Amino acid sequence: MMKRLLLTIFALGCLGASASPTYACSWVTPEVPEAFKQANAVFLGEVVDIVEPKTSNESAPIADRFFTIKFKIQRSWKGINFGRREFNVLSAQGRYGCFAFPPVSKGERYLVYADPGSEAGNWSFITIISRTTIVRFGSNPRLLNPDAIDPFEDMRQLDVITKRTFSFEQSPPSTARITTPCS
Repeated sequence: MMKRLLLTIFALGCLGASASPTYACSWVTPEVPEAFKQANAVFLGEVVDIVEPKTSNESAPIADRFFTIKFKIQRSWKGINFGRREFNVLSAQGRYGCFAFPPVSKGERYLVYADPGSEAGNWSFITIISRTTIVRFGSNPRLLNPDAIDPFEDMRQLDVITKRTFSFEQSPPSTARITTPCS
């Protein structure tokens, strides 16, 4: 009996010593106004293509080792010129640890908060710490997870933010007609 107990303790000790290290991930997802402010672009788009990374070499530039996600723009709140139909971002597609956005799927719609990337030049990223989320019309993500981001509420807030921050550089031209009395 004692021998069996010692073997069990030894086996558990070996398992504990050989287990891979785990890392705790914690972050705070910014609220809509803060996420809007820090993003390069904010838009609703459908994934039309996912381009594989050029390399898996860890020392290569991020733009070469991340996936390029091509979106067809359906609506934009920031960072995308009027009339532009596509926008590309980088995504780790679930790779590279805690902050990697879960893999996106071709044909799905997302509300994207594309954050600037200091190491990637002009590229923008989607990460798990942004408010980027899938948009499924006819479903409420909060039914499954009360902490989930509600993309429809985000879009409502984005409409309010963008209308409130819009201003004219000059006064708009007056449409009033000036008349003088006839003599």
